[in-house]
Amino acid sequence: MRFRLLLLLGLVACPAQAQPTALPTVTLGGTLQARFSYGRYENRMRLGFGIRRARLRAAVRLSEHWLLRFQLDGTGTSARLPDAYAVYMPHPNWSFRIGRLASIQPRSLALTSHRYVDAVERPAIAERWGARTIGRDGRDFGVEAAYHHPRGRFLLFLHNGDGSWDRLRGNYRESPSTPDVTGGQQRTGLAISLGGELTPQALEGLEVGGFVTYNGAGNPNTDGRRYVSYGFHLYRGALPGSDPFRLKLDGLMVHYFRKDAPDPVAADRLTGIAVLGALRLHHAAEAFARYEWLDEGRTATDRSIWTIGFSFSPSALQGAGYEQQRLTVAYTTERVLSQRLLVLQWQLIF
Repeated sequence: MRFRLLLLLGLVACPAQAQPTALPTVTLGGTLQARFSYGRYENRMRLGFGIRRARLRAAVRLSEHWLLRFQLDGTGTSARLPDAYAVYMPHPNWSFRIGRLASIQPRSLALTSHRYVDAVERPAIAERWGARTIGRDGRDFGVEAAYHHPRGRFLLFLHNGDGSWDRLRGNYRESPSTPDVTGGQQRTGLAISLGGELTPQALEGLEVGGFVTYNGAGNPNTDGRRYVSYGFHLYRGALPGSDPFRLKLDGLMVHYFRKDAPDPVAADRLTGIAVLGALRLHHAAEAFARYEWLDEGRTATDRSIWTIGFSFSPSALQGAGYEQQRLTVAYTTERVLSQRLLVLQWQLIF
């Protein structure tokens, strides 16, 4: 009887000891960007209100080494997931991510969070890069390895080269039960990218970096062509309101290859340069100006885009982050396309 009692107590105690010391933790956040815009193209004008972003973010800490991240966007006709990936951190200097994520690309695209966009939009050169490469939102399906250093990081990204959720394009997820596990597609091209950034100790506040990528996917964004792309950035004060004077320089290039050429022959290109200067007017206010030059190849006219404006942060007045509550006014003009755009945007981060 005594043996049976001890055995029963042991069986009850074992599961209790095997329970984790802490349950997974969930962190929630979100963004709302509402705006009022006035636009003019040649003799056509438009005036109205809109929602630029309405997003919810979730980070689920499963353990010391595993993290899940999701971002839900509700500004379209249906909700979508811009980000959905897992993070594995086996060592403080190393991390691995897998899923749909923003990785190696121009620094001014998705690597600059929407919370820290200098004006009301990212530079046009970055948005056009995304539209003509992996997709407008700068995300792709793949796996990333990153080495982290106190003064920077270096990344390697193996990815599909097409960030579309379409199962016949970037989202390859056929089931073994289907009669054709290829989905009726003949596609073996992938993309590989290298990139990184450094903050030199001798030049505090300076960030320099670059990237290079080869994409053999031939997705519809590239008209079925392969391409090589590279770029650089030089930032003195990357975040709005972070320094008395900020200067940002971005450059990028895309070389496309003909589909019918036996050897890589340059068929088209995309080239862009963007320069931004920002001056702190107050610890809760900043003025900025940006100039961009964009060349989309032989079939398009070079574009010169000017953006000027200012931002004001009520949250910074209260000692919180500049980005949490921000009112931004930006005016953009482009002579070649005879268009103007004036935007007043309110940003709330929670």
